[in-house]
Amino acid sequence: MKAYVISKPSGPEALELKEIPAPKAQRGQVRIQIKAFGLNRAEAVTRMGGSGKAVKFPRVIGIECVGVVLDCPGGELEKGQVVAAAMGEMGRKYDGSYAEQTVVPAINVFPVETSLDWVTLASIPETYFTAWGCCFKALKLEKFEKPKVLVRPGASALAIAITQIVNELGGQVIGVTRSPHKVERMLETGMYKVIVSSGSVADEVLSVWPGGADGVVDTIVSKVSIEDNFKLRSKKDHICLAGSLTDSYGTGKAGSFVKALIRSRVGFYDSGTISVKKDGKNLQKIVRRVEQGVYNPHIDSVYDFADLPQAHQAMDENAFTGKVVISLP
Repeated sequence: MKAYVISKPSGPEALELKEIPAPKAQRGQVRIQIKAFGLNRAEAVTRMGGSGKAVKFPRVIGIECVGVVLDCPGGELEKGQVVAAAMGEMGRKYDGSYAEQTVVPAINVFPVETSLDWVTLASIPETYFTAWGCCFKALKLEKFEKPKVLVRPGASALAIAITQIVNELGGQVIGVTRSPHKVERMLETGMYKVIVSSGSVADEVLSVWPGGADGVVDTIVSKVSIEDNFKLRSKKDHICLAGSLTDSYGTGKAGSFVKALIRSRVGFYDSGTISVKKDGKNLQKIVRRVEQGVYNPHIDSVYDFADLPQAHQAMDENAFTGKVVISLP
């Protein structure tokens, strides 16, 4: 089969398309014929060697995919079933989705009933799993009437998914971006307001929401963003730290700031904890909402599998607003 193999951490040129043996599934695993997969910033982090000691090179990266079951020795799924796979150290501890086939633990393979095309389906798993976890597990937005949520950065696929969920709850989202050219597209996704800034936004947020934000989702996690989050939150607010782009790209500074500033009502959300047992029904709910038009993933771009390195180059250049999907023949 064809797969992109990374021999050593580097830029997009590290993604080398090779012919390698197709993987074999054992009991407790599922072999999937991949039809499409979403592109994720975390994969660029892994590509550059920033995902920790669990990643051993050479490695086929990629943390999510959709496709059909080719083989499932344990009988958890049937051959030919439509499935989505996400996380569970996929593309880190073991080879992931940047390939024509992959083998994933059955606990991280979700059967899906859907009329969606492969590209649209591929835009959902990792992004909406994370958004759902941020909104309901970390921020506990169901406790708020018409919740007000700030998301930074606001042009990400995650921010857009959170916007869809918050809007369904009758709430509002303010997105933060440092790219003025992304504002119009962000507003089109349903955001209540977009703030262009690379620094503090607390005063501007409080001018819109005098009582503060009911929830903050921060995937930047820098000294400025953490301190700002505490200034703009309401008394009942929760802050969700769902990642650290700052640390991931090598500054190495955010961790100490986080430890110094962690207080009550701060939660971390790690989508690596998702499983069929805990989250399978949630994925089907999300897929149905996309089918019904309640949620709109707002796919920015679709690339052919052969053009994956170009997609990584554009991701490194912060070119996208929304989800990017890679389509296989």
